[in-house]
Amino acid sequence: MDDNVLVCPDVLSLDVKSFDLLSESEKRYLYALDEVAWIGALIDLIQLSPEAAGIFLLSQNIFEKQTVSELSDLAKSNGIRAEDFDAFVAYFASIYGNLGNYLSFGDTKFIPAVNREVFTNIVELTDAYKSSDIVREIFERVVDSIYSTHPGRLRLAFPPEGTTTYYSANCTRSDAELVQSFLNSRKMEAYNTRLVKSFEKDAKGRDNYILLVASAECREEEIENPGLPQSSTLKVQYGDYHELMQLIVSGITAVKAAALNDGQKKMWSEYQRSFQTGSIEAHKAGSRHWVADKQPAVESYIGFIESYRDPYGVRGEFETFVAIVDKDVSAKFQNLVNCASSFLPLLPWPSSYEKDVFLEPDFTSLDIISFATSGLPVGINIPNYDDIRQNIGFKNVSLGNVLKARFQDPTATFLCEKDKQCYLTNVGQAFEIQVGLHELLGHGSGKLFRRKDDGSFNFRSSVRDLLTGGDLTYWYEPGETWDSKFSSLASPFEECRAECVGVYLCDVADVLNIFDSENKFIPEDVIYINWLSMVRSGLMSLEFFTPPTSSGDSGAWRQAHCQARFAIFKVILDCDPTVLQIETVKGEDKNPDLRIHLDRSKLQSVAKPAVGEFLRKLQYYKSTGNVKDGSAFFLSYCAPTSEHMEWRKIVIARKKPRPFYVQPVTFESANKTITLKNYPASNEGIIQSFIDRYSSQRKFGPAALKALKSVWDRDQAYFYPSVAE
Repeated sequence: MDDNVLVCPDVLSLDVKSFDLLSESEKRYLYALDEVAWIGALIDLIQLSPEAAGIFLLSQNIFEKQTVSELSDLAKSNGIRAEDFDAFVAYFASIYGNLGNYLSFGDTKFIPAVNREVFTNIVELTDAYKSSDIVREIFERVVDSIYSTHPGRLRLAFPPEGTTTYYSANCTRSDAELVQSFLNSRKMEAYNTRLVKSFEKDAKGRDNYILLVASAECREEEIENPGLPQSSTLKVQYGDYHELMQLIVSGITAVKAAALNDGQKKMWSEYQRSFQTGSIEAHKAGSRHWVADKQPAVESYIGFIESYRDPYGVRGEFETFVAIVDKDVSAKFQNLVNCASSFLPLLPWPSSYEKDVFLEPDFTSLDIISFATSGLPVGINIPNYDDIRQNIGFKNVSLGNVLKARFQDPTATFLCEKDKQCYLTNVGQAFEIQVGLHELLGHGSGKLFRRKDDGSFNFRSSVRDLLTGGDLTYWYEPGETWDSKFSSLASPFEECRAECVGVYLCDVADVLNIFDSENKFIPEDVIYINWLSMVRSGLMSLEFFTPPTSSGDSGAWRQAHCQARFAIFKVILDCDPTVLQIETVKGEDKNPDLRIHLDRSKLQSVAKPAVGEFLRKLQYYKSTGNVKDGSAFFLSYCAPTSEHMEWRKIVIARKKPRPFYVQPVTFESANKTITLKNYPASNEGIIQSFIDRYSSQRKFGPAALKALKSVWDRDQAYFYPSVAE
């Protein structure tokens, strides 16, 4: 239980001074986007756990009526200890910071660091609880789940190992695989879907599957001959989250009216059509317009995007980001784009495994105003649709103010004394280079070999199999995608490939010059720290591995990036015993500690060739879609040994919670001007930001909360059979 008790993380603020530099028309566009973004964020709560939306609504009701300060005085006057009240506040701040009661990085449940009795006492003191039957009902519905430490509720996974709301409570991986075969046959992508199965068989003894599709429209489609076993039926039901989707569709009307160019208007018209009807093709059409919208002053993307939290790896979490382009910093990234064609041949695979033409993307540095999703990344390469990425292109973005906040006070855990100062001096610069290479030449490189609809191939017969030297015998068939073939392994595998590209190319002189044209850094130090940072990240990733619980269990990785970085760590650790050593020592506090010893003199001669060979095989398996051998290869680098598990104990003992960010809120004043409000970097600040975000000062605030309650109420039938009776 102790592992799940919340340890209060730091709250960081984002530098958004660039808002003041926008024109009034740009501010109006940004404001309309900000409204839509946070309607969509509420979908994440429904996608996370059966209770997440209820906990969120409880918090909104409590703190809308009384501020943290007012409640603090009330609690104190009623004999509540200050540390207990602080833990109460920290819990709800973390609900906002993670958009739910599971950590956005690691997917494990957290519970309040105050006992249930005291937590309940505080809730019952509030005006919201005393004055509202609805609030009392919500609390009664969620309090058991808030404190539940049942093994099946502690992490996100298919039952019985964990919990997920992308699937009904009785769905297993085999159910997901079964319905995925139907989706593949129809060339349908699952990003905006969920899957539910009837709790009881029908009169003919069949399992009834329903594929839920997110849309404002509500309609059903009976599937004739879905290709499933005769013991099963399938129905497609449009209208998942429809109350929220309707508000998003309505909000997009204002976005289109404020759009800054015709391309943006066309883009938002397609997104609106997608969210109205549930059409992925419409979202793809909008994404094509988005890729073509180069260097906008205000940047945004929206939709069911990343599939990290789906235990099967094909269904996307809803997200929207709204940001201001930093043109000065973006110039560095655009220089990297301009030189990309000269860097691609340096990667360890032949040109036949590279796209026929490198589609130069827009690469910008953004100051995030809103990132309405469970966790903020530092870089993004989107859209995720294979056909658009291979044939139209993509965009890269680096979240500049997020990077700045994260590295304003870096820590040097597990490093030797001789490396600490070098690390602190260079880690920000090294990470910026890593993000640039990871996004542009990592996610942006490589060709997928596929058979076209007409039976022809998109590669020549002369292309050789990198492992056998013979003809290619594996490729993607029509309708197959990277995500659909590799499912839950697609994300960690691809993140590993992109991270490898970053360390593999970070020593290229022209790359270093692009990011340091004024020679402020010593190149050799930046290279070394990038490798050292990757090793340190891989070691610290052990925190996110769940050990096996039985002889037939191999354990589970709870975070794609961590699984990826551990694999790279293992490649470096195993390539030569003199390159990397991990020493167990006694720390200054007399408790066990670890020290990383990385021989910088052997990075070029030993470590880089080892990572290069590993990367070459990753690309081979991705290009060919050889899921059986590719999965076995990758997983062989993801299995911690008994020694690694001893290191894991020390990593966990010395872990620090991952910070989250308080984001500003935009408002339209009485005279129609757009203003932006910042909040303190504190638990109280993040709570107040969410109260304001959904207040009557915002056009859709109260309506969005009402819609969330309706969706949550209906959703319970998928997870608690008695509700459906």
